[in-house]
Amino acid sequence: MTRKPVLGLLASIVLCSVIFAPIASAQTLEELKEQLNALSKKIEQLEKKQAERSSRDLVVKWKGAPEFSSTDGNFKFKVRGRIFMDYGNISVSNGGTDIAGENVDATEFRTARLGVEGVLFRDIQYKFEVDFSGNDVTVKDAYLQWNLKTVSLLVGQFKVPASLEEQTSSRYITFMERGAFTDAFGLSRNIGIALGYAQDDITFKAGIFQGGNGSDAHEEGRTYAARITYGPKLGDVRIHVGASWFTRENDEGDDIIRYRQRPFAHLAANRYVNTGSFAADKDTFFGLELAGIMGPFSAQAEYSWIKADALDSSAGDASFSGGYVDLSYFITGESRGYKKGAMDRVKVKNPVNEGGMGAWQVAARYDTIDLNDEEALIMGGKQDTIVLGVNWHLNNYTRFMANYSHSDIEDSPEAVTDVDTFGLRFQVDW
Repeated sequence: MTRKPVLGLLASIVLCSVIFAPIASAQTLEELKEQLNALSKKIEQLEKKQAERSSRDLVVKWKGAPEFSSTDGNFKFKVRGRIFMDYGNISVSNGGTDIAGENVDATEFRTARLGVEGVLFRDIQYKFEVDFSGNDVTVKDAYLQWNLKTVSLLVGQFKVPASLEEQTSSRYITFMERGAFTDAFGLSRNIGIALGYAQDDITFKAGIFQGGNGSDAHEEGRTYAARITYGPKLGDVRIHVGASWFTRENDEGDDIIRYRQRPFAHLAANRYVNTGSFAADKDTFFGLELAGIMGPFSAQAEYSWIKADALDSSAGDASFSGGYVDLSYFITGESRGYKKGAMDRVKVKNPVNEGGMGAWQVAARYDTIDLNDEEALIMGGKQDTIVLGVNWHLNNYTRFMANYSHSDIEDSPEAVTDVDTFGLRFQVDW
């Protein structure tokens, strides 16, 4: 081959490279872009799958017991419960003379509850709890609650909205027993439906109830109830004011009402103020609430009235009243908790399990219940009680309680004038 043809061939190759190189580069860039777009879509799909997988991951938090939840908060589940073990020593007298068969020195499980609570799809909350104390099985809370930001719809068995002390869990009350009027006037749980509202320190709940679990009446009477509270925080001071009302019908065929109450100890042999059974077809309750929390100091008071409508229009309606005022102080500097119109859990600063001394609280209460109505010719008696208490919170979920009370009783159907009680409680909840 001569030199000229070789040079021509080389020139042709170079010329083709120059002419077709941009086209090849363009094709390569387009393919690269397509590949990058496909890769980007795959990455997005993988990230979406990972997010879905992460939302199903299990998160465990310890709130007395383990609470299991999804990372997105849509699902939660927790086993809950409480055990209160009580000791009581009760001395009953008439004018200084002990009454035979009425003194008590005994123990009991005041409550022994077990249940579950949780959340479904973020907005639906549920709770189911039973009490095994006294070797009986009693359903307590059993409900579904649909939460829509500030508004909620509650269906099932739960507390009728009335009284600050009644709406506060027994885990968080200051004394071993609630104010006398809450039991005397029959504040309790019923099956019903209620609409709730909570925002900007205001709570409101109103509902319609009809009987409770275990009721055997064929035509149960209805209860209509409502409660409103306002609990602003003014600087370092939390103020609570509230009012509640309900009207309660008797079951069909039941024209009897009775109000009665023990002294300040559940183990008492009898209820020494007692209206006995009298004819009435419904009753109406009205209560006022006032409380304040200022650091370790707190004050709380309630007063209530109840009126039973007489069956016979010629007979007068019967009215009774009750209330209390108490003061408490944390020596160790803690403060009472407060949440949505009720008292809440105390947060212990130095738990015993961390080498601290726990939280120590001292408290005093004056409590009164008057079941006399002279115009209605009902003399159930009047009970005035002074209660002193000391509470030792070992941690957020465990406490020891000690209460002493002295009750002066007038017009007791049981001919009792004085009752002295001393009680101890070991309490744990989870």
